[in-house]
Amino acid sequence: MKSFTLVYYIVPQDNDDIEIPNAFGIGKPIDQVTLKDIKTSFPLQGEYIFRFRYKTSHNTVWLDLPTDTSQIPLFNNRILIKATRISWETQNTQNQSNSVSQQPNALPQQQSQNQMGNQQTFAQFQQPQQNQQQPQQQQQQSQNQNLIDF
Repeated sequence: MKSFTLVYYIVPQDNDDIEIPNAFGIGKPIDQVTLKDIKTSFPLQGEYIFRFRYKTSHNTVWLDLPTDTSQIPLFNNRILIKATRISWETQNTQNQSNSVSQQPNALPQQQSQNQMGNQQTFAQFQQPQQNQQQPQQQQQQSQNQNLIDF
């Protein structure tokens, strides 16, 4: 029979309760689970910092592990993680979006054409406002003239 380890976790940004953690499984015995296993099996998308609940002789602490090959510390004979979200995107997605943003943008000619189009559109929106203001000003002037004539 293949071993299976249940890993409990909370995400503080999601207001998870430490008394009612989430869980996922890893197909390894509990004493063979490493940080790399946690990172590759973690069910939520994004980039996280993983801290592990650990009980010393007098204190309970959240422990950061130094390497991906580090063995996971146990808390009351189970793995309990605080997964702090850094980003909603995974590292691979960030690398892809960075490489796309580093590619040359539209050709300068296309950029200037886009800017000219934007200026023309902006001018179209300004013109009707000016035309609307002229009748209003004329109406006010005629009302003022009527008051003077009275």
